[in-house]
Formats: sequence, structure tokens, C-alpha cells
Amino acid sequence: MFFQKFLLLRVGLCLALMMTIRLASAQDISAKIIELQQQPIKVVEKEAELLYRTEQYAETYPYYKALESMKGRSGLDEQYRLGKSALYAKRYEESYQKLKILLPKAKKYPLVHYEYALALKYNGEYILANQYFQSFLTNYAAELPKSYTELAQIHLQSCQKILEEREKTSNWSMGYFEDVDAQQATIYRGQTKMSKYNIALIECQTAEGICIKKVFPDNRIELLRGAVGNPVFNSSSPHIAPDGETVYFSQQELGKAEHHIFVGKLASNGEIVDIRKLGPTINRIGYSSTHPTIGRTERGQEILYFASTLPGSQGGYDIWYAVKTIEGEFTQAYNLGTRINGAGDEVTPFYYQADGELYFSSEKPQGYGGLDVYRMTGEKRRWEENQAQQLPNPINSKANEYHYKKYNSTEGSFTTDRKGKKDQTVKVKKNIGA
Repeated sequence: MFFQKFLLLRVGLCLALMMTIRLASAQDISAKIIELQQQPIKVVEKEAELLYRTEQYAETYPYYKALESMKGRSGLDEQYRLGKSALYAKRYEESYQKLKILLPKAKKYPLVHYEYALALKYNGEYILANQYFQSFLTNYAAELPKSYTELAQIHLQSCQKILEEREKTSNWSMGYFEDVDAQQATIYRGQTKMSKYNIALIECQTAEGICIKKVFPDNRIELLRGAVGNPVFNSSSPHIAPDGETVYFSQQELGKAEHHIFVGKLASNGEIVDIRKLGPTINRIGYSSTHPTIGRTERGQEILYFASTLPGSQGGYDIWYAVKTIEGEFTQAYNLGTRINGAGDEVTPFYYQADGELYFSSEKPQGYGGLDVYRMTGEKRRWEENQAQQLPNPINSKANEYHYKKYNSTEGSFTTDRKGKKDQTVKVKKNIGA
């Protein structure tokens, strides 16, 4: 079991959460490649070898990319390593182009057919990926650990499911949220439901950092006062509790990498007041807790669901929960378990109280690619389904989808980077009778 979970973590291609665990940007990678090209070839080769041997494949990518241009021609080993590292660095098109040349060399590179199929899948080439996963299982998997067979079967089934869904007429209409007055580089994520004062909140990212803004029914957006509205403090992931005025959000600790969860009250003008940090059962030094959402039990007890790297997490981020006591504090946090959490990241939980549904995004291998949105019905560790249910296309795609919010039985929103790799918030509506 340990080997299988480790393998899932290594080959599941962990896709980073945008505001907290983002991989190096394309600009950063290009700068790194230029920097490496100024160094002697032997130095770059030595550093690349060390990173590759320690399985830091994503970090290896700029080294082999630099060596390719420095040498003008690569040997088979460097060609394979560039293709493999491009896969982990999420350069999927480049990855399958490099690996395709090496498919006849499967005896020397036994994983090349599996990795080629993965690159195809995560680039949205589901028909070809389906064929190559089948080929891998038929011709090559028997000589590898059983875990590769199990993973390939999961990916194959997901490709077949995606292809079947594509043949169906979409039951959803979609529209992209836009702020015409925003700066060009402004990104909005995770709009909340309307509060009791008919004002919603939304996360806003600019070149200066991340902050929270208020949204009015006419989609007019205004700044918040104080630290939550100042991008220097990186406040994110607002959530309005069922009472319509209690607000939970996360904020980065100054000078540190971790995020912690705060609570406050929404005033009638949309400002967040009486802000305080949650206690050590939720926020622990050295660990991140973020993406808060509130549900209620039948007895009215509030349950805080959140994403965290707390000890006991199976992947990077897992979904956890804690129950609010009559004193107003939260109990010890508990991991939601393996039906929800896996070897990759699980993030941006949202609890839809009317139907008792928990939505979250995950890197599960049966997904379309990237972070996909899943659903479970129940509460705490009591769920109706044996495994998380993946939302269909067009909610999920080969890109990242997260911050899914359900407003009512037919309307909701989510954030995706499917258009030009820039995060955008999408409002969706299910067409009744479609």
C-alpha cells in the first residue's frame, strides 16, 4: 500500500494550487534556461544528473532544455530525460513530442509508453491516450510493478468516460466573469454567495499580491478597507457562513510561506470587522490551513471544512474538518479519510448545505487532467458514496478547475485556467429539461 501511494504521488503529476503551491512560471523557467546556458556544459550536466537521480523531475526540466540548445543535438538518454521532465513540468505537448521518438526503445526505457500516454491525456488528446494506455497494458505492463497496471487502468477508464461524455449534448450554459474596470493582469477567483446584506466577496490577485474585494448584485466590484483589502497581506479564499454574515478567509503569515484561517463579521456596508485568527487546533506553526467552508449538522452544529498540510495529510494538501463547540472554538481537526483524500492535493472545499454536498478539487488519476472538481454527499467522515464523484464536462477539462461554488440547484461558479492558462471565474447554469 505504501509503495502504491508513493507511486501515485510520483507519477500522478502533482498540479499546484495557484495561490499557495504554484510551480515556477513559464517566465521563471525561461530565465533559468538562459542562466544555465551561460554556464559550462559539464557543470549543467552534473547538476542535471543529481536532480534526475533524486527524482526531482520538474526541477530537472530547465537543465535538459538548456543542454539541448547548448549541444545542438541530444543523445537518447538526454532526449528521454527531457521528455520525462517536461511531463512533470507540465509541458505536455513538448513531452509527448520527445517521448514519441523513443517509443521503439521500450526495452531501454520501460516506462516510455506509459509516460507518453499520460502526456497525451493531460494535453487533451484522449483518443490517442486511450489507445496508448491499452497498448501499454497489453504489451508492457506485465514487466513492471503491479501499481503501474492499476494506474494505467484508472487513466484508461477516465479517458473512455471523457470520450463518452463528449458525445452527449451539454446541459450547461457558461459565462465568464469579467470586471471591465480591472487592470489587465487582474485575476478573480472563488466568488461567494450573497450575504444577508446582498453583498458577495471575491478573491482578487494583481501584481502586488492577493486581497479580498466585495461584489454587488450588478457585478460592481469595490475594494475592502484594512489588511484584507491590502494585497501585501495575501488574504484569499473568502467564505460566507450559513448565517449570512460570518466570514472565514485565509491569510499568509507575514514573512512565511504558510497560510492560516481567520474569521470575522460582515458589516452592512460589506466591510469585514472583528477579525481574529482561529486557534492552534486549526492553525499550526509550520503548516498551512486554507480554503475554509462551513456546513451544519442536523442539530445545528457548525463544521469547518478546510484544506491543510497538517501532519497526517496523505498528499500535499488534504481536506480536514473540525466541529465548533458551544464555547465558539473549534475542536481538534480530523482528516476526512481516503474516500476524499489521496496521494495528490485536495483543495478548495465547498459545502452546499441544502443538499448536504461537499465539493472539492483533486488531482486524482481518474480525472480529466489537472485539478478536477468532485462531490461527496454526507458530513464529517460519514459519506453516502464509496468514492468521490467527478463532475462532468464542461465543468471539468484537461486544465485546472477549482473553487467550485453551488448557489442553488441550477447555478454555480468555478475557477479555471482553460483559456490561455490565465485563471478566470466561470458562472454556470444547468439548463432544466435539456
